[in-house]
Amino acid sequence: MKYNRVKAACLIIIVLLSGSSIVRGQQATDSLEIIQRMHSFTEAFSNLQWDEFISFFATDASAFFPPSAKFANRADDKTAIENVFRNVFATAIKAKKSPPYLSIIPLQQKIQMAGNIAIVSFLLRDPAMLGRRTIVLEKRSGIWLIIHLHASGVLLTD
Repeated sequence: MKYNRVKAACLIIIVLLSGSSIVRGQQATDSLEIIQRMHSFTEAFSNLQWDEFISFFATDASAFFPPSAKFANRADDKTAIENVFRNVFATAIKAKKSPPYLSIIPLQQKIQMAGNIAIVSFLLRDPAMLGRRTIVLEKRSGIWLIIHLHASGVLLTD
């Protein structure tokens, strides 16, 4: 737990020093909350902590999944998202005996703020594919919840 806090603090410092477009005031506070929230989300996902992971999604969230999920349609609510991710979690947990089960390391993360909406985009590196992710969050009752997740990938060629 202490290690995760140190990692989150380092991540915040790196983002702040990297020339990110974080601004002052409430938007800066919200941006820092988003950084922390995304770190917690990717940690829960990497470690396959189901209850924590699924708590990040709003009940009316929607999602497009990467080709590896084998779900071509849009998931139009949290229940549909849960159904797809349960299969993803079951497959991942069979491949490895202990956490982290997945290596989710966001690269080139960008946060764009628009009032109580945040758009977070980043890349994921895989040996065969460059993963592209866009996560849209909305601040509801003081909590940033995922209202849309879009996942796609581009095959890498040598």
